[in-house]
Amino acid sequence: MVSSEDRGWPNLSRAGYALIPLGAALIVYINSFWGVFQLDDYNVIVFNSAVHSWLAFWKQFFPGIRPLLKLTYTLNWTSPAGVFGFHVFNLGIHLINILLVYTLTVSFIKECRSGLPENALYPAALLTSLLFALHPIQTEAVTYISGRSASMMTMFYLGSIAAYVKGTQEGKKFWLYCLSPVLFLLGVATKEYAVTLPFALILFEAATGQGINFKKILSRQWVHWTLFGFIIAMVLAHPRYRFILMYSFSLRGFKENLIGQANAAGDLLFHVFMPNRLNIDPGELSAASAFTVQAVAVIFLAGLAIAGIFRRKAWLFFGISWFFLNMVLIVLIPRIDSISDRHFYQASWGLFLVAALVITSLFFRRFRSFPSFVILIAVISIVLGGFTVSRNQVYHSEIALWEDTAKKSPSNARAYNNLGYAYFLKGREADARRAYLHALEIDPGLEHALNNLNMLGKDPAVTPQGSD
Repeated sequence: MVSSEDRGWPNLSRAGYALIPLGAALIVYINSFWGVFQLDDYNVIVFNSAVHSWLAFWKQFFPGIRPLLKLTYTLNWTSPAGVFGFHVFNLGIHLINILLVYTLTVSFIKECRSGLPENALYPAALLTSLLFALHPIQTEAVTYISGRSASMMTMFYLGSIAAYVKGTQEGKKFWLYCLSPVLFLLGVATKEYAVTLPFALILFEAATGQGINFKKILSRQWVHWTLFGFIIAMVLAHPRYRFILMYSFSLRGFKENLIGQANAAGDLLFHVFMPNRLNIDPGELSAASAFTVQAVAVIFLAGLAIAGIFRRKAWLFFGISWFFLNMVLIVLIPRIDSISDRHFYQASWGLFLVAALVITSLFFRRFRSFPSFVILIAVISIVLGGFTVSRNQVYHSEIALWEDTAKKSPSNARAYNNLGYAYFLKGREADARRAYLHALEIDPGLEHALNNLNMLGKDPAVTPQGSD
């Protein structure tokens, strides 16, 4: 146990520590405001008339999906702020999530036997929220405009858990039985993956309590589980959702999908340690083998979670299990695309929590002075912040984004087709032709690239097609 009288350690308040990651995030995301519409932004916002007026939005409210997400698109589209307003909104969501991560981390550490020194609670929460705030892997959920689906869902998801924790700890029924369930519903109305929230509540209870008392849990969570059943029934009854599910499961077999997406999840783990590999469209990872480096990384992570159970390190079990829980639907339900960096956004809290607890524990056992902790925080902020600023810059133009993507995914034909389309929009027809030809060298059957090449230079009224 490290004494509270350690050299030069100030008595900062809980709020004082929380301001540090918020200020840092504001600084590193300033240059995100100059980003332009990219990729899916055109399908869900620019070319989607349903979000261009309030009348159109209400007409599509019931037949459509993700109504709350589309409501925010309509709000931004109809405002005079333009693309700048979209980015300000996205950053505002990220700042709220940073506060929620900090608050939940404090609550978790207080209840969990983490073995941290007495005065390391708030520094550990600071480090967790700082990693969440500044790591460049989060840019796809913050700087990429339609990445808002991930960050906004996370806001309601974490908010629901925070309300549940407060209601449980302080005996406030409104927070427990009203606010938390309402936030749960808002999360699902933003993105369907929020349906896993009741399982997250059980995971939190298991890691912070003395075991799972199903009677007590049911008394606290019966509203959440009632809503869970209602949501599942609604999804199965909704014609649009039924079509999406049927189409998804027709894409590939269970084994092929599981191996491919597990490899993609493992690739995300490498992005955490190698942020220079961030890629908005990595293409599909091979499902030919379950023994790739990426798959081994996922298996190793699962082994650490199991070790956390046997070694009675609830924080280790919780952090890694949180990652798997928030990736499970993305892995099990087939997608046209591979898993993207934005899917790591919500899942990241668990892994950043584990990393922060390990680093803070080692640090407090080796150093006991506040200045050395400031140096640690400064180094982490400068390194991660620098990568984030650099990654934001890539979103400033479509050419920059797709040149970056093609460079990192040289075998991704779609990336070269989209790069050609970006060149075409800027009048660089020779560059566009070369990009289309390269896409067809990789995939001779890529219809978009073939059509774009045939139409290029023939008819100015015909617009080439970007891939989505």
